[in-house]
Amino acid sequence: MVTDAKSIRPAKKPGLNVMAGDADLCTMETTSLSPSLSMLPAEARVWVYKSAVAFTPDQAKAIKEQGAVFTGSWMSHGDAVFAASAVLHDHFVVIAADLREMKICGGAIDGSVQFIKKLENDLGLQLTDRMVVLYEKDGAVQTCRVPEVEALVRSGVLHADTIVFDDLVTTKADMDARFRTPLRNSWMSRYL
Repeated sequence: MVTDAKSIRPAKKPGLNVMAGDADLCTMETTSLSPSLSMLPAEARVWVYKSAVAFTPDQAKAIKEQGAVFTGSWMSHGDAVFAASAVLHDHFVVIAADLREMKICGGAIDGSVQFIKKLENDLGLQLTDRMVVLYEKDGAVQTCRVPEVEALVRSGVLHADTIVFDDLVTTKADMDARFRTPLRNSWMSRYL
C-alpha cells in the first residue's frame, strides 16, 4: 500500500527544547512516526555526511536507530519536521526533510548538526570532513582527498566513467538522479 507522505505528517505538538533559550523557537519531542527516505517527496531537502572509513555493522545500526529518534523528534517553530535519515553504502549518513509546507529555523538546522557531531563523538567517526571523496573501484567504495583527485585522473585511476558519489546534492530528486554518478557528471569533471 502506498501512503502519501503528506497524509502521515505528524501534527504540531509541544516538546522539549533542544537548544538553550527560547522554547517556542525550535523544540523537539519524541514521536513514534519515523518515515523512510523513500517516503519523502522529490523536493525534500537532503544533507549528506560522509565517512572515509566504512561503518561497522554496529555503527550502522546505531546510526539508523539514533537517526530514527532524531528525525522522529525534529521540530522547527513548534511544528514537527517530516524527516527521515538513512545509511547509504556504509559510508554516508543522509538526513532529509520535507520543507514544502514549512520553513525550517536556524535552531532546527543547528540541532541536526549537533546530532551529526554527537554521532561522530559517540561512534568515533568523522562525518564532516568535506575534503573526502568517495568513488567505486572494483566493486568497492574507495576514498581519496580532494587534492588527490587531479593526480588520480592523470594516472588513470579515476576516469570519466568512474562512479563517484556527489555529496553536493541538495534535494531527494538530485540524490536519486546524481548521487551515484559517473565522474564526468560531477563537480570533479573539471579534472578530465
